[in-house]
Amino acid sequence: MQRRLLPGMSALLAFDAVARTGSFSAAARDLDLTQGAVSRQVMVLEERLGAALIARGARRVRLTEAGAGYATKVRAALEMLGQGAMEALGKAPEKGLKLAILPTFGTRWLMPRIPGFVRRHPEITLQFATRIGHFDLAAEGIDAAIHSGRADWPGARLTLLMKESVLPVAAPALLQGGRDWRDLPVLALASRPNAWAEWRAVRGAGRATERRGGVAAPVPVMRFEQFATLAQAAAAGMGLALMPAFLIRPELESGALVALDEEVPSGSGYYFVEPEPAPGARHKRAVALFRDWLLTEVARDTVV
Repeated sequence: MQRRLLPGMSALLAFDAVARTGSFSAAARDLDLTQGAVSRQVMVLEERLGAALIARGARRVRLTEAGAGYATKVRAALEMLGQGAMEALGKAPEKGLKLAILPTFGTRWLMPRIPGFVRRHPEITLQFATRIGHFDLAAEGIDAAIHSGRADWPGARLTLLMKESVLPVAAPALLQGGRDWRDLPVLALASRPNAWAEWRAVRGAGRATERRGGVAAPVPVMRFEQFATLAQAAAAGMGLALMPAFLIRPELESGALVALDEEVPSGSGYYFVEPEPAPGARHKRAVALFRDWLLTEVARDTVV
């Protein structure tokens, strides 16, 4: 192999940081260098290879076709070098696992079960971060994530944990006097603006105004960012909430909320998300262990 095709480590690290973070300034912070130093290292790499790796001029860094392919190979090579160094020193790689979890799913379903995973794998150190929606796992140093919605995470491998079903719930006090629950004020989740319309389409249910021939569904009186606060508002008597069945069990069992209709599929699901491994890169064993444990817990829930 020609020596010119073997760039220096500084140039490779600079290019990898820019490719991962999407900007020269973020790469500079990551490497504790100046932005100019990072830019110069990337230019040195491009000159050595005789190829443009980054399309300049845009507000955000955009890799060229050659740059995108080379970035994948560089990341895999750096990971292999790091692994080799640890093995040469006789040290095991760090057995840590950083997970991005959904707030309500994490507190209500996952955390009560985590002691079981810790007992089974005490060698793995868990670190949790709260995230909602899509993000770049590699750029944020996240090993895996829990995703709610559709199987639509580009560049990632998704494993279905469970399909979701929802049901309308309300505080018992709101139903006193024989009040029709379809006439209650409606609460909603901000990230699911069409949830009530989709539920009505499945159940053929509507409020009294709809049954009299009205065409417009009522606008929710309140919207919430998380299921936990939506459940609390419903229990406080603020209105009718459409909740995932498995997240509302504590309130149903205590009587703080009552189910007003049967469960119906929402079309959403909960997925375990992990990045697609780069060619030649070694898959992190802790990720697979946690994924398999999650699937076992979900299966146990289904049996119960």
